Amino acid sequence: MLDHHDLAPVLQAIGVAEAAEEVLDVGALATELDAELAELSGRLEAVRAWGLALPGEYGLPPLLLRAGRQYLARHGAVTPAVLDFLPGTVDDLDARAALLQAGTNLIDAFRAAILDGRAVEHATTLVPRAFAPAVDEPLALDLFAAAVALLARLAGGEPAGCVAEEVLAVALVEEAEAVLDARLAAGELEEPEADAATSEVRGLFDLLQETDVLDLFDMGEPADAAVASATTTDTVVDQRLEAWFAPFPWAAQTGHLRPHPTDAT
Repeated sequence: MLDHHDLAPVLQAIGVAEAAEEVLDVGALATELDAELAELSGRLEAVRAWGLALPGEYGLPPLLLRAGRQYLARHGAVTPAVLDFLPGTVDDLDARAALLQAGTNLIDAFRAAILDGRAVEHATTLVPRAFAPAVDEPLALDLFAAAVALLARLAGGEPAGCVAEEVLAVALVEEAEAVLDARLAAGELEEPEADAATSEVRGLFDLLQETDVLDLFDMGEPADAAVASATTTDTVVDQRLEAWFAPFPWAAQTGHLRPHPTDAT
């Protein structure tokens, strides 16, 4: 696996070219690094794939991303898991790490609640308050499955597969913000770093491709979702509780996902 020794010179060259508003001279960089063009191409692809830099193309200057600057400042002391997690969506290494930790916390807490017989009680803390009274044990177990599926999708850089997964994504973002707050309180992050990371954590909703799910948290009762679906012409998905596990067009109908209630049987 490529390491700091391989990537730092490439990132530094990208930063110099960006500052000069010049196209990255790949041939000259290969000569400077005493590397074959194929080898350098692999390094450039790595910094792109890990969301550290955009090497530039079509005659455009390259761009050293925030994550790339953090990587350089930390002398490459970044785990592979953080580099691999949502590189095309989250341009902040602290935010990626917080989301990874939040995912572990989310699943561990839910699993512990199920084993302790508190699945319903725990699930009610994760859904919008208007829907909490409707949570029963089957729904709680479906929500646990949705949480697991959400983390699996995010690990592959994919969006949520249903409304329930989007609801759990809100809980994930809140947990990641709590992780960052804890690191700030412990002195592990400075306030500007924590603020920047928090902003990037919230950028997870860009991957979800819409923010309608946040409206659920402002509703007074489940029936409000039906009213919204009936009166809003630009609503992307059906947010009624019975449709929470209907798969979005890009998600396979399997596991916890089931047909939309209006689909013919």
